[in-house]
Amino acid sequence: MAQTWYWIGLVAMAVGSGVFGVAAARAPERRWQILWTLYFFICLIAAVLYLVMATGFGSYVSADGTKTTWVRYVTWFTSTPLLLLALTYLGRSSMPLVASLLGANAFMIATGFVATILPEDALSLTWWAISTGAYVAIAWAFLGRYKREAKAALPASGAVFDRIVLVHLILWTAYPVVWMLSPEGLDLVGDGPEALMFTILDIAAKVGFGFLAANSLRQIEQNGEAAAFEPGAPAVVASGVRARA
Repeated sequence: MAQTWYWIGLVAMAVGSGVFGVAAARAPERRWQILWTLYFFICLIAAVLYLVMATGFGSYVSADGTKTTWVRYVTWFTSTPLLLLALTYLGRSSMPLVASLLGANAFMIATGFVATILPEDALSLTWWAISTGAYVAIAWAFLGRYKREAKAALPASGAVFDRIVLVHLILWTAYPVVWMLSPEGLDLVGDGPEALMFTILDIAAKVGFGFLAANSLRQIEQNGEAAAFEPGAPAVVASGVRARA
C-alpha cells in the first residue's frame, strides 16, 4: 500500500512541477515568474523524494522492525524554506521575519530528524516535543508578525492573508500529528496509512497550496496592490511601518 501512495505522490508532484514550470516560463510579470518558479522547485524536489521512496530507497529498518524514512527530512529541509520564501514574498515580509522563519524551520526539521532516528521512545518523544515547539514559534510568527506586516504592506488584501495563513497552519499542524501516529512515533498506524497521510498532506501543501498562492496574488492584483511587488516599492521594516526600499 505504501508504494502505491509513493507512486501517486510522484505523479502529482511531477504534474505540479510541470504546470508551475510552464507557468513560470510564460509569466509576463516578474512577480508571477518568482512565485511560479518557487513552486516549480518545491514540487520538483518533492517529486524526487517520491521517486526515491517509490523505488524502495530512502529508508532503513531497525532491529525491532521499525521502518524509518529518513529521506523525507532531506527533502523537507530543502523544500520548506522555498515554501516559506513564497509566503513571505506574498506578504512583503521584512528580512528579520524571513530570517527568523527560516532559522526556526531549519531547527524544527533538524530536531524532528533526531526524534525519528532515536531508538528510545522517551528520548524520541522529547525531541519531537522540541521540534514541535519550534513549529509553535513559526505558527505564532505567522499569526502575529507575518499578518501585521502583510496587512501594513497590502492593506486592501487583509482577508487574503487571513485565509492563506489559516490554510498554511492547518496543513503544517497535521505533519507532527501524523508523525506521532506513525511507526516512528507511537506506532498507532502502519507504513501504509502513514504513506497515505503524508502523501495527501504533501500534495495539498505543495501542489494545492501553489494554486492557492497564485489565487492570492491574483486577488492582490485585483485589489489594486500589484505595485507593492515592483522594485523600489515601499517595504515593511521590522516595526511594521512602511519605508522606501
